[in-house]
Amino acid sequence: MVTQKQSGKAFEYATLISLQKAIGQENVTATDNSSLQNAALDFACLEATHQENNLLAGDAAAQMLLRFEPQLVLAQQGKQAILLALQSDQAGGLGDVRDIIISVPEQNWEIGISAKNQHEALKHSRLSNKIDFGQKWLGVPCSEQYFAAIIPIFERLQELKNNKLAWSQVPDKDTTIYKPILVAFQNEINSMEKRTPGLVAKSLVSYLIGTQDFYKVIKLKKQTKVQVFNFNGSLNTAARGLQPEGKLDKLKLPTRVVELDFKRTGNEISTTTLDMICDAGWQLSFRLHNASTMVETSLKFDINLVGRPNNLQTFTAIW
Repeated sequence: MVTQKQSGKAFEYATLISLQKAIGQENVTATDNSSLQNAALDFACLEATHQENNLLAGDAAAQMLLRFEPQLVLAQQGKQAILLALQSDQAGGLGDVRDIIISVPEQNWEIGISAKNQHEALKHSRLSNKIDFGQKWLGVPCSEQYFAAIIPIFERLQELKNNKLAWSQVPDKDTTIYKPILVAFQNEINSMEKRTPGLVAKSLVSYLIGTQDFYKVIKLKKQTKVQVFNFNGSLNTAARGLQPEGKLDKLKLPTRVVELDFKRTGNEISTTTLDMICDAGWQLSFRLHNASTMVETSLKFDINLVGRPNNLQTFTAIW
């Protein structure tokens, strides 16, 4: 059975193959590294219909990128060569969420793609009593008060793990584990916002979305979405006098956390999800959950972008 991770890598490979085809095999070189080889194996493990759907989704993305990136058009015309490379997973830990790098080295030009298969989630970051999320995400160390609040909860998780319990056997886990950890996280973010005004929102979005400009290519059922994250203005540039067909906006990062509180649905208040509202139209959702059947000594965030700036452009192609 193909795992979710393998499906994701298979889609990265399909997107790269689609770019090769759209630009022309003779005008493209794909870096033959371990990332490419492993992704090719994952693609080969898919059933034929899933392979076809991945390629259709990749083809749609490639055609959209040709509208926005004149460098790709020049390569398609045989006027220059394009280099494609799949990145290793380690790049994401360094703030680069791009899965595919597209470059013309002699022109000092580079853009990237983040390829997502059937989901739009951001990073799946973890919390534990040994993880200083403030230092890792924002460059601001967490306080002693934060660790004092969470350590007893994670010590309890260690005991449950030692007893080889499944999460389904843990009573009241929403109110005794998830909620108090989220309260500690909420308090720490709010404290950081006061201690370092202007830093938290900007750094957090940069960490979760990426430090580099990129196109986010999302394969959904019978359609491909392309979202444009153009913070630095490196996307959609003219090349040798050739202008892009469509113009893309430059995004602004948020500057402050307006509100961070538990998600409300009608009269119900969640015990597992925080909603963060920032300025400039950014809104994030942090859902804390266990990522395994058996109890572990860390918990995972499912983080989604639920509100976005008006000029965060999304293009959709049906196939």
